Amino acid sequence: MKVVIFLALIAASILLYLRFSKRPNAKEKVFTYGPFTIKAAASTSFAADLKHGHVKQTDVGYSIFYEGKSIQFPKKLETNTGLPFLWKVFALPGAPTPSLIAGSQSLYLIYVQDKTLVVEPLVEQSSEFASLQFLDSENGQPGPYNEVFMDSDPAKMETLNRLEGGRFLMISQHAVLDVETRAIKPFNTQNLSLDNYSFPSPHGALAFSPDQTSVVFHAEFQSWNTQDENFPETEHGLVVYNFLDDAGYVLPYNDSETRMINVEKIDAKWLNTFFEWKQDKNGKLQLQQRQLEKLPPWVGTYDSRDHYYTLYPVKPDMLPVFLNFVLNQIGGSEANILEDKTGEYTGRGLILASGELKLDINFKEDEQKLTFSKHLYAETSPEYIQLVEKIANAFDQELSTGKHQEHFGRITSLVRKLRGIN
Repeated sequence: MKVVIFLALIAASILLYLRFSKRPNAKEKVFTYGPFTIKAAASTSFAADLKHGHVKQTDVGYSIFYEGKSIQFPKKLETNTGLPFLWKVFALPGAPTPSLIAGSQSLYLIYVQDKTLVVEPLVEQSSEFASLQFLDSENGQPGPYNEVFMDSDPAKMETLNRLEGGRFLMISQHAVLDVETRAIKPFNTQNLSLDNYSFPSPHGALAFSPDQTSVVFHAEFQSWNTQDENFPETEHGLVVYNFLDDAGYVLPYNDSETRMINVEKIDAKWLNTFFEWKQDKNGKLQLQQRQLEKLPPWVGTYDSRDHYYTLYPVKPDMLPVFLNFVLNQIGGSEANILEDKTGEYTGRGLILASGELKLDINFKEDEQKLTFSKHLYAETSPEYIQLVEKIANAFDQELSTGKHQEHFGRITSLVRKLRGIN
């Protein structure tokens, strides 16, 4: 009976879709770039959704014309999204003659050579979103990593997108386009791991070698195919990949010795603090870990999104140190502690009073993590945000001078911990 009802609902949804799905061109924009005419069109449809009823959906699609004829793209433009049209078109101002990059899942380079139209594959793939990242747009180093999505906002088609600011453009993390010459260098097209490290993880390039031959990616050791006795001290490393030679090497690093508490926050400042380029005996540049006489002090992390301040990895004796610091900051004493409880799964939690405001300090010994924030059930307000951020900055300032470093521990690999590897 349930199956019959479900099939009936599907049939009703299809009928509603056919009745209400109208795709009038809500908006159209035409651009001219060199010999090309680019048309952007926004179409709106009403689709029946079992959960939300009739849903309004807008798709922005592109088409490119040369000498009055529409340019046709290979079937590999997209294979499994159900949106078989160009999602994005980009002008390439740095190219020798007017050139475009266009595509959806796969991306293509379009230009005219000796009066002949060229549609050249950059990267063709079907499993992920395409991506674009200049490797040298930030003072010779990588710029923002951007995935290629279809727009649903007609306002996005008011101007023709442009890719500029650098010479070397990485396409979907598997090819580099030299914009000035239009030369394309594919690399690691089979998406193979290197010394059992998969990369990039997370997405995007971290650095570009000074000789403009190698891209630095963050990498993650594959734990699923490794026995306990062969598991490394850390799962993290850097892959230095020469896209001209289509070859690379791995530089593993220790999380504690590089203060790497969150790979999602990895940036150029971190990399330049702990790594440097040096010439080997053959004169080739190699990325190496710096031999620092003294490691930078541990500091906390303040997240401006949820206004939490986190200290990690810390020992249990950090809790009384931080508690006293907070009490001093709010001009209070132990009388300001409204609650102090310890739970088997929640760890130790304290609630402090600062006037009308309540603050939380939580410590989980098994995670080596201490967090500080407004009280969980208090409404967020400017007063709360200002107070938490002020105290977080003040404690970070103390840590930066080298104080309280003895209360920090070492980062333990999560996989090693789960497997019980010492």
